[in-house]
Amino acid sequence: MQFVCDIVAQAEEEDTATSSRTYVQRDREHALEIPKRDYFDENPTHGEATFRDRFWMSKRLCLKRVGDVEARFEYFQEGEDARKKKSFTALQKCTSAIKQLETGNPPDEFNDYLSMARTTSSECLENFCNVIIQIYGKEFLRRPTSHDITLLYKAHKVKHGIPVNGRLYKRGYYLTDGIYPNWSMFVKSFPYPTIPKEKAFKKVQESARKDVEIAFSVLKGKWGILRRPNRHLKLANIRNEVYTSMILHNMILKDDGNAISPVHIRDPPVEPVIDDNVLSELHDEATHISIRFNFVEHIARNTPDLDEDEE
Repeated sequence: MQFVCDIVAQAEEEDTATSSRTYVQRDREHALEIPKRDYFDENPTHGEATFRDRFWMSKRLCLKRVGDVEARFEYFQEGEDARKKKSFTALQKCTSAIKQLETGNPPDEFNDYLSMARTTSSECLENFCNVIIQIYGKEFLRRPTSHDITLLYKAHKVKHGIPVNGRLYKRGYYLTDGIYPNWSMFVKSFPYPTIPKEKAFKKVQESARKDVEIAFSVLKGKWGILRRPNRHLKLANIRNEVYTSMILHNMILKDDGNAISPVHIRDPPVEPVIDDNVLSELHDEATHISIRFNFVEHIARNTPDLDEDEE
């Protein structure tokens, strides 16, 4: 009996010692005053320019999104824990999540600043990503509509000047490098151009093709979590962080007036049509050659300093 009592006493001592090592008294209400003083009061320490530099968005947009998630999801609404202490506010939780996305640093980086434990910060990020996708995913992660594509074509033509020499082709195409096959939807550059027309085409094609690569570079440059080793083991969490970064990026572009297609105009519903000729049309090498030829001729005709004598 004495042996059992000794074991129980030892276990209680270990529990007490463990709890004294891990429990940290955090003043959540006082911690709220720090970000408010620095960024969110009427006369904060840091102005709008600094706020945008550190949050990648305007303060107005940030507060609007905080209000949206707080109004719609219980997790971000202020409450009390089992000890009758107030929980973190939506402003604190969203600030932690946005800063984790922006920096890509560990979730306990803002432990001192927000008085928020690592597990709570991780929980904030996970819930924030889920909420942003649920509220805004349909608008800012939508598949391009015919209206969007028309505006994208127009913007691309203004920047790069690449229609296809007045010819109309049934299928769309992608600007690609040399590893792709000679199919109608791929427009490749010349690996070793020898005449001025080919050289001019290669320069324009590669410049336009890099738009996609640059787009991902801009996204990674803005949201550090995309360029740092990911700590999550769950594929769903990693996917949601990528989607949330893309949504916020597109949202900021629209808010700043830089979106190519800021209005979502849906396409009318249509019945799917089965066309047995689609595959053969996409694999048609003759169309591939024709599109590239018309590209070359159009660029040559619109390049005034092209030295035709070298041909």
